Amino acid sequence: MDNAFEWWNEHLDEYIETLRNYVSFKSIAIPGKDGLPFGRDNLDMLHFMRNEMAGLGMSTRLINDVFAEGKIAGSVGRQSIAVACHGDVVPAEGEWERDPFELYQKGDHLVGRGSTDNKGAGIAVLFAFRYLLESGWKPENDFLLRIGSAEEIGMSDVEMAFSGEEMPTLTLVPDSGFPVAYGEKSSIKAEISLPITSDAILSIEGGGSASVIDHAVAVLKEGESESFGKGRHPATPEGGEDAVLILMNRLRDMGIEDDAVDSYISLFPDFYGTGLGIAASDEESGRLTAVVTHVHTEGKSIICTLSIRLPLCVDIDGVLLKLATIPRVRVLSSNRGYRVEPDALITGLNDIANRVYGTDKPPYVMAGGTYARLMQRAVAFGMGSPSGNVTPPFPAGQGRAHQRNESVHIERMRNGFLIYVEALRYLDRMIGK
Repeated sequence: MDNAFEWWNEHLDEYIETLRNYVSFKSIAIPGKDGLPFGRDNLDMLHFMRNEMAGLGMSTRLINDVFAEGKIAGSVGRQSIAVACHGDVVPAEGEWERDPFELYQKGDHLVGRGSTDNKGAGIAVLFAFRYLLESGWKPENDFLLRIGSAEEIGMSDVEMAFSGEEMPTLTLVPDSGFPVAYGEKSSIKAEISLPITSDAILSIEGGGSASVIDHAVAVLKEGESESFGKGRHPATPEGGEDAVLILMNRLRDMGIEDDAVDSYISLFPDFYGTGLGIAASDEESGRLTAVVTHVHTEGKSIICTLSIRLPLCVDIDGVLLKLATIPRVRVLSSNRGYRVEPDALITGLNDIANRVYGTDKPPYVMAGGTYARLMQRAVAFGMGSPSGNVTPPFPAGQGRAHQRNESVHIERMRNGFLIYVEALRYLDRMIGK
């Protein structure tokens, strides 16, 4: 791959410094904050990325204060290829080793909120474009780098930015694991209210960072009780431990009789919707997951926020009807999944990722939700490893996306950079042919 590997090594310090600046923006999307679509911090983040793209010679635009875009005009311009990243992050809840918005290096990892999801990948793609341009690359097709600001809270920024615009011929979304995710599960976000029926429980709190809850506290009439679990991304909760479920079982063992305790244990015994009566799976996209990500107390009720991901075999309307039969459930949002045919163009991208990693992984359907589902035709493409991330330098339940002490493996970003260098060239040759 010519001298891309050496170029990355020579510019690694610049990559880290650029990512450090990017991570410093506390870009948690809050609708309407500061009189802006998603807050001043998010808008400042978009201006930063627009300036970075302009520094490469891209023509840029800020779209309705929700997306920044850089464009490289092709010599023919017959097609357009986009890469869509997001610069917003989930809240930095819980205790961190250091300030979550001050990137630092720990061994071969870079630590900071957004380093994995999705800022590290965004800067790696930016550097892939930089390398190609500095190497004299003159594409035939138009190439776009798009940075959004509300992916983590439902992706309303896509409609706000691109309503009425024709989407590019193909969009790559580096917000998944390599090689190629050609489909995504449907998703539902819901709340369920569990009435507290005893005087023994004053409140229960836990979570809030879009993860399996790793810490929960119950304030009781007689003291407090807390529990610790293991956080995981709600799309892939395997290996996680729900701190609230641990806490509820402990309260029951203490002899506390309460409907909220019993209901939680009954409804959420696992991460797969068994207690809700919606468990399902298929060979192509795996199991349905139903993960509680936040618990808080309002008056005499415990409010549980639930993230549900549905395999492709499941009709989302049927699940919504089932949820409607469960007392005190309120659906907050729902998004249909998608699937594109993994044709020769898509399998070619898949082959590029496999070559860099020395693997032989097939294209797959992912559990998470990315911009790909709203930017059709699109696929999620990296920058995770096809074999899973290297273990972060933190205790289990920390160091990954949406977790405390979120970190990214530097080698993973290098591999993503190398894959994107080759993939962008490949798409310029092959798109539309």
